Amino acid sequence: MLAPRKISRKLAFIPLQDVSGTVQLVVTDPELVDAMSNVPVESVVCVHGSVQGRSQGAVNEAMRTGAIEVRVDAWELLNAAASKLPFYPTQCHDAASLPNEALRAKHRYLDLRRPTLASHIRERSRIMHAARSFLHECDFTEVETPILLRSTPEGAREFLVPTRGTQPQFYALQQSPQQPKQLLMVSGVTDRYFQFAKCFRDEDGRKDRQPEFTQIDMEMSFVTGRGDEPAWPLGGTEVRRVTEGLVRAMWDASSATTTLPTPFPVLSYEHVMSVYGSDKPDTRFGLQIENLLPKGASEALDVLVVPHYTSCQLSARQKEALLQDKSGTGRLPIEHFKARRSAPQALAERLWTKSHHVRGWQPHWGCAEALGAVLHGVMERANAFRDAAPLPREDTCDVYVARRALPIQGGSTPMGDLRLRWAEALPLACAEPQILWVTQFPLFTRADDDKAEMAHGRWSASHHPFTAPLADDVPRLYQALACEDATERDALLSTIHGQHYDLVLNGAEIGGGSVRIHDAHLQRTMLEQVLALTPHETARFDHLLRALASGAPPHAGLALGFDRFMAIVCDTSSIRDVIAFPKSGAGIDPLFSSPAPLDDAEQRTQLAMYSLQPRSSVVGRGSR
Repeated sequence: MLAPRKISRKLAFIPLQDVSGTVQLVVTDPELVDAMSNVPVESVVCVHGSVQGRSQGAVNEAMRTGAIEVRVDAWELLNAAASKLPFYPTQCHDAASLPNEALRAKHRYLDLRRPTLASHIRERSRIMHAARSFLHECDFTEVETPILLRSTPEGAREFLVPTRGTQPQFYALQQSPQQPKQLLMVSGVTDRYFQFAKCFRDEDGRKDRQPEFTQIDMEMSFVTGRGDEPAWPLGGTEVRRVTEGLVRAMWDASSATTTLPTPFPVLSYEHVMSVYGSDKPDTRFGLQIENLLPKGASEALDVLVVPHYTSCQLSARQKEALLQDKSGTGRLPIEHFKARRSAPQALAERLWTKSHHVRGWQPHWGCAEALGAVLHGVMERANAFRDAAPLPREDTCDVYVARRALPIQGGSTPMGDLRLRWAEALPLACAEPQILWVTQFPLFTRADDDKAEMAHGRWSASHHPFTAPLADDVPRLYQALACEDATERDALLSTIHGQHYDLVLNGAEIGGGSVRIHDAHLQRTMLEQVLALTPHETARFDHLLRALASGAPPHAGLALGFDRFMAIVCDTSSIRDVIAFPKSGAGIDPLFSSPAPLDDAEQRTQLAMYSLQPRSSVVGRGSR
């Protein structure tokens, strides 16, 4: 029951809220008016009465039930709320009236009473049902796989679970069901598997990431090993078709009023990194990056032109803030110039004399006039919006120049980061959702910060160590392994592409998968000779290697990040708004006060069961 509005001794209006919405109660009995007006807000009540239409002038168009009301005949107080609650969720009408996030997280059960948050959780259930129905209709079998597995060097940090015994042994909570689902394909129990999988990774929190998350996990056997069109030269077209159908079914089951394209566009990793500066490009706006140097140059010279529009500009201080690095203490390695779109030659002359990045390539052009001819086309094509600009465009613009090493590696470039910052600062994104596939990633990387700690300077798999190389690149892989010169070997390995595909929606990676290695010899070669795993590390994959040697069909799969998808559908920036009981950005759950230390006596007892000791005890014993 919400806050009553008492008009007189004989009339009160009281909003009543339940899972279906809010309806207005009309109370006319003086005893009921007095009794119900004194009940604390947020109390649970049972009301008996009759539904009636409101008079014409009393209809509330803003309420879904605004044309009716309930005249109360009797009521029962089921459970009175405390007279003072930490906050009142039904009074949180906008961002300004919301309590701080820490308080809401600590009292999540109250926060979930907010209609917006509650509708997100119910919509999550509807979309989950639509996904299950679609996959069952496509002859997929839902199979649960173990959460407690063995620790393996797949890339991300794991959560470890100790077991009782005289010698400590550990489970690892699954990072994903990757190995179990591949083993299912080898078993032949099903050739189409899926599950809603809980996954765990000990990673730093962000708005789109937390220690435990949900993904829709899929795997298919007997997939093709080569693509059937130039834009998709890799295998797994069967996974692509099913995924596009699944995502459309989920989108159509949501409250979204827009539609997704058919089919989803496909772009290469090299293209998106060059044009958007990101391997998960947001194509809802323009601001495309152009390379001033020809193909085959030893590096790229990126330029980003930001046209000015009426009523859509930033101040000089705001522009300078965009150029700060992620630490906030330095500056991105990007040069900034002011220019006019109608005067590309004037810009060329200024770059010729003022740009350190351009200076190193002056012999390539020979003169500023030649550079001006290149900039003429760049200026003509510059557009901050995806389609025609909705605002009048001015002649002035901001121009940014940066050098970029080749071959491309990593997930973003400084210019790509700047592009996103401009889009966050100005309303540039179109309302229509933009979804696309990114393919032809490098198979190996040394530029993934999340994997660098575990790699210890070795190559890491860009996706995971079970991803197959492109069929056309397999000979080059063996050529690289035959090289005695380490530099030449690394240069060859950096050019090998994987059969890996990511699905990107509105600039967020919502899915990723690959065609798997189904040959035991190639898989062992990948682990031992390319990723340089030690014999002990390779032994952790013995079960998979034995399975692949038992006759494994060609197989491929994909996992959709269900939490991220829901955040986009519900138009919220944080996945915590679409999870009933989420962790904070630091991986803490204020509601359940977890993780939490044990008191001294309990800690000693619990740890002794697992043959473990507190760090302080170990240090103290060693110092004696």
